[in-house]
Amino acid sequence: MIVTLEMGPDFESTVAKLGSMGQAVGQACSDGLEKGASLAAGKVASDYLTGQSLKRRSGQLARSVQGWLAAPLDGVVGVRPNSTVDKYKWLLGDEEKTITPKQAKFLTIPIGEGLTSSGVPRYSSPRQVPEGFFVKTGGRLLFGYKRGKRGKFRALFTLVKSVFVQGSGALYDGVMDSVDDIGEAMETEIAKITES
Repeated sequence: MIVTLEMGPDFESTVAKLGSMGQAVGQACSDGLEKGASLAAGKVASDYLTGQSLKRRSGQLARSVQGWLAAPLDGVVGVRPNSTVDKYKWLLGDEEKTITPKQAKFLTIPIGEGLTSSGVPRYSSPRQVPEGFFVKTGGRLLFGYKRGKRGKFRALFTLVKSVFVQGSGALYDGVMDSVDDIGEAMETEIAKITES
C-alpha cells in the first residue's frame, strides 16, 4: 500500500530557480517529511494498534512501526524489512488470510484458562498438560482438564481445521489521520529556512 503526498506541479522548477535557497527549501521539505513520517508511525502505534481492531499482547508490532526517509522527499511509514515481526506485519494492512495446520489435523487455539490475563498462551500445545483430555461439545472439539470427579471442565484449547484472519488496516488509517501533521512538520521546517 502506498500513500502519496505530492508537492505542487511547479515545485521542482521553483526549487531550481531559487538556486542555493531552493536546495535549502528542498532539504527542509525532506526534514519535515521525515519528522512527519515519525509522527504518523507514532499515531499508528498509539491509536490504531490497540482496542477493537487489534488487541495488543506483547507490543512488538507497535514498537516495530517506524517512519523514515527512503530517499529525499520519499517518506515511509511501516515495518522495516527483516524485522522480528515479519511473520505478522501483514496485520497492519487490510490483507485477509486463512490459516491452516501445516503438519497436524487441527490448529490448537488457546482459550479460557489457557491464556494469561494479557492474552499470552500459558501452554504451547495440549501435550504440556498431562491431566488434560478432549471433549466434543456442540460440534466443537475442546481440550481441557477437570479437578476431581465432580469438578467443572476447564477449557484450555479449541481445535479447528482453519482460522480466517482479517488485517486491521491500522497503517492506512493512522497515516491518513496524520496527513495534516505531516504537512505542518514540513511547513515548520520550511519556515525555519525562509525566516532566517
